[in-house]
Amino acid sequence: MKTLIHEIGVIDKTGAKHPVNFNEGLNIVTGKSSTGKSALIEIFDYCFGSEEYTVPKGVITNNASIYYICLQVSGQYMVIARRPDVHKKAFYRRESTYSPDKINASYFDANYFIGIDKYKKHLRDFFLDIDDVDESLIARANRKNNAKSATPSIRSFTSFMLQHQNLVANKHALFYRFDEKEKRDQAIAHIKIFLGLVDQDFFILSQERERLTAEQNALIRQQFANKRAAENYEQRISPILSQLYAMMGFKNEPLSLQQVLRNPQDAKDRFDSIIVPEKIVYDSNELMKHYTQLKRELNTKVAELRTLQRQESSINKHIEEEIRFVENSRQFQSPETVQIAKTTCPFCQTEHEHLRHSAIQLRSAIVKVSENLAHTKPIKAKFESSLVIVKREIEGLGKEINKLRRQISEIEESEKQLAKQKSLYESILIKKANLFVLLDTLHLADDAILEERLSNLKKQITGIDNDLKKYNVAKGLREASHKVNMYMAEIGKHFEFEESYRPINLRFSFETFDLYHETEKGEKIYLRSMGSGANWLYCHITLFLAMHQYFAELGDNCSIPSVLFLDQPTQVYFPNFKRDTSETFDDQKLKEQGLRTKNERAIDEDIKAVENLFSQLSIYCNSIKWDNGFSPQIIVTDHADDLTLSNGVQFEKLVNGNRWRTRGLIEPIPQEDE
Repeated sequence: MKTLIHEIGVIDKTGAKHPVNFNEGLNIVTGKSSTGKSALIEIFDYCFGSEEYTVPKGVITNNASIYYICLQVSGQYMVIARRPDVHKKAFYRRESTYSPDKINASYFDANYFIGIDKYKKHLRDFFLDIDDVDESLIARANRKNNAKSATPSIRSFTSFMLQHQNLVANKHALFYRFDEKEKRDQAIAHIKIFLGLVDQDFFILSQERERLTAEQNALIRQQFANKRAAENYEQRISPILSQLYAMMGFKNEPLSLQQVLRNPQDAKDRFDSIIVPEKIVYDSNELMKHYTQLKRELNTKVAELRTLQRQESSINKHIEEEIRFVENSRQFQSPETVQIAKTTCPFCQTEHEHLRHSAIQLRSAIVKVSENLAHTKPIKAKFESSLVIVKREIEGLGKEINKLRRQISEIEESEKQLAKQKSLYESILIKKANLFVLLDTLHLADDAILEERLSNLKKQITGIDNDLKKYNVAKGLREASHKVNMYMAEIGKHFEFEESYRPINLRFSFETFDLYHETEKGEKIYLRSMGSGANWLYCHITLFLAMHQYFAELGDNCSIPSVLFLDQPTQVYFPNFKRDTSETFDDQKLKEQGLRTKNERAIDEDIKAVENLFSQLSIYCNSIKWDNGFSPQIIVTDHADDLTLSNGVQFEKLVNGNRWRTRGLIEPIPQEDE
């Protein structure tokens, strides 16, 4: 998102203002050590909601009362600030335009300071319009206190904006805050939001799809349960119904089993007019036919059971033999040596080879058998699997046999009752009562209603799926990675990578956040294995420039601010500049040259590399502005000065008065009252 820092500053304890002004595009703050250059990135980070107060201790921390930033976000102006002594609050104030003259100690009214959590959410709203990033309400329900997933924060943006002094040429890390796994995972999870691939509707649709799918699955389970219940009732009602019809002497069923199950109450009403004394066929032999049929089925099932029981016994025997065989084969050992002797005739002393050949063949056979035994694979598992299947079949047959026996027993019992002078109709009424008890418990949901609800849910889910198709996050991230890789190829070829990495072929993925150089043979060389500090530096810069080029191309669809801090990028060329105390950069160059050995290259060679670095940064900013109408703001804090850029831009214009060799960020230093 188009963002411009107009001013970063400090209000000291005396009320004096110490501002640093910036322009669009490339800005350079140059100076010697301990002047406050690196403090600028820390002040920005602190004002951007950091929980840690990391401004370097010294003159600044001893005198600072308020740190502030004046910035512009998509045409809206604001001033944000923090007090070093009040970490739980931050200052936010909106302005109609940038007015540097308005900023003074009295500007920071206490009424504009708000709680830090509220402050971060309020500031986030300028970049993002999103409140809920849970795709799964079930996952949320499983969290403690039903907590939402962490929503994107302005703190996530800093990973794409800040390259601190200890990070800009680091071989182990690319992104600020990624040393904390939680922060890294959040940035990766939220990148699809930052790049505009998804919005709030995406998460609402995802949650609704999950809810509807859960409801659909519940109905399917209910439908399945109804089916199982119907099958169970069918198995319980069918024999009673068959016996009742047989006792009545009916040849044909007045009501089929399916009719009874489909509408139990209607079936009961109809049975009241069917099961009456005058409809009993006393001379019918249907009951005997039914009894005979049940006996025949019982005999068949018992025969099947006996067959299965024999199979079970046979399998158990095979398993026992297998166990015994494996145990014996483990104990068997091939003889290490076999003694072979010649036979000699006692009379003529003639030697015979026949027995020797037989012994050799026997030894080969023994070795072969021992090898086969050693490699024999047990098959007990196959037997055990077969045994489980047979046992299940035996169990099922046992239930069927018991059911048949109960039905036969009931018929035999009813015959005994008739023999004791009880009427047939009384027996029929008892059977009818048993049937009605079962029908009273049969209350299955109407399958037609379930089908209609399932059909409606399917239509709703299909509609949501169609709405979600337009997001296609995976494809969007692949395309974003492809764009960044394409930009890195162009940017990287202008930096001085080592010869073994030319042409540089960097590859980055927004899905994993990994960066590596891919050789012509397809080998992946990750940052940590790429050798010198210059390679690490250029990998960092190439990646971040390529990303910000892509962010600028996205315009307002990208929520990441178009600001990039590079702190001390030339340290890989001037390691001794950490002790830079010279009044001019030329003086410091002479000191640096004097500290170098004969094996190190001349400082002029490094100056050329540094000039190329700043030249490419300037060319980059001008190119992005030409293509997109605005340039990302790059703020470089460094020791390098008085450089000659290849694109003709005056280095002095980029410094814009921010040269700190005879002064620092806080200048003059406030004097304490005596």
